[in-house]
Order: sequence, then C-alpha cells, then structure tokens
Amino acid sequence: MEVEMFSRIKLKDGTVGNIVEIWKDGEAYEFEPADHSDFDDGAPLTYLIHHDDIAMVIA
Repeated sequence: MEVEMFSRIKLKDGTVGNIVEIWKDGEAYEFEPADHSDFDDGAPLTYLIHHDDIAMVIA
C-alpha cells in the first residue's frame, strides 16, 4: 500500500484521518485524526504513526 502526503487512511484501531507529514521516506508519518472530539484540551492535534499502524489507504 502506497501512502502519500495527505492520504486519507484508516488505522488498525479504526481511527480515520490524514497523513500530514512523511518522515524519513516513509519510516514514520505525522497523522491527523478526522475526529478531534476525544482529545483533551491542550492535546496535540497530530501524532506519529508507523506503516504497521495503517490498516488501509482510503483515498
């Protein structure tokens, strides 16, 4: 599966969101969930994921 900048993806835990940064040629990705409702105030809006965390590329 090919992951590109701004790809819409689904993680293995069911979270859907977008790739907003690609680190070290795909070694890791900065991920922004589509739903921010469960974040605490002051929590970062993005977090680091790895290729193994991705279930599928949606678009």
